[in-house]
Amino acid sequence: MSQIEVAQIIEQISQEIEVDASGKAKASLRATARLAGVDDESIRKALKSSADPAPSKLAVVLMAQGFSSADLNLWRTDGIPDIAIAIILEYYAFNAGRYCNPQARLVCRSFNTIGIRAWIQEKLGWTKPSPQQPEQPPAPALPPVEQRLQTLVEAMKTLADLTGGRLNPYIEQHFKDYAANLLAEHNRQALCGTQEKWMGVVNFAEIELGKKVPLHGSHYRGHLGTWVRTFYPHLGDRQETRLVNGTQQSVYIYACHDPAIADGLKAAVEEFFAHPNPTAALRQAGAFTNKKTMRLVKN
Repeated sequence: MSQIEVAQIIEQISQEIEVDASGKAKASLRATARLAGVDDESIRKALKSSADPAPSKLAVVLMAQGFSSADLNLWRTDGIPDIAIAIILEYYAFNAGRYCNPQARLVCRSFNTIGIRAWIQEKLGWTKPSPQQPEQPPAPALPPVEQRLQTLVEAMKTLADLTGGRLNPYIEQHFKDYAANLLAEHNRQALCGTQEKWMGVVNFAEIELGKKVPLHGSHYRGHLGTWVRTFYPHLGDRQETRLVNGTQQSVYIYACHDPAIADGLKAAVEEFFAHPNPTAALRQAGAFTNKKTMRLVKN
């Protein structure tokens, strides 16, 4: 999908997006679904589930940001505020698992530098009132990381009480991932002035290049990491312990803020997916033999 197609979608749903006199924007549930590239019934059910003992992942994400179940229920008829739209788009761009889609990522990138509110204002041609009018209050912001983390912990305790400690594994995994992301955000804010961006090669391929790295097959994500370490060792050997599928694992990460490293990773990813049989190429290069030898030495 291109920026032209996104502009066409904006034109089609322009009657369902509005900005009030203060500049606050909101969109209908249907318009939000069109922007996110999903069926509007999916979002409607997710918002409705906020009052259930086991709410949807999207409802959990929204409530962890400070919105109430009553807010989510009201949005189904009254429209969704711009801050919540941004959270929904980010969810379907990066955090919805198999429901992630490239359109949501493209729309996220479109407003990433100026914010969803300013983006909608620009699309609708809204202008700030003249200086003669009273200054409007500042736009609401998301709560601090510490407050969001506390809300998340309380939500986990509530769900555990309601279910007798038997949480759905996917919901539990999502809680762990979201808590880790909040802590990472807190740590990044504490590092004043840093512009570094370290990413695993799978995240780089999916987020920066828009690739879908499969979980199985010859081109699966484990082989992609081995490909980079085998044929592009000069890109770095730094490792971090991160949460992967519910367990802490050692993951290779790369300095994607360095243009040379980013270009090298892009070349490696493109080469990997263009190869008809990367498994055979890795085996021929001795990548799997080296792993086996390392395990024997450790034992």
